[in-house]
Amino acid sequence: MRAAIASPDDSDGWQSPRLHLSIYTILSRRSVRRHNAVAARAYVAIHIDDVASLLP
Repeated sequence: MRAAIASPDDSDGWQSPRLHLSIYTILSRRSVRRHNAVAARAYVAIHIDDVASLLP
């Protein structure tokens, strides 16, 4: 009985960290993509301003 009760707990214990890790990796990838998009927009905006200021 104890072994039967312990095996589902062990499987859940192994599955939940994997689920949490996958969720964290997905969230981190999304945040990196958002950061890259924002950084790219800011970079383009700054360089457009620089070019516009150099034009006569």
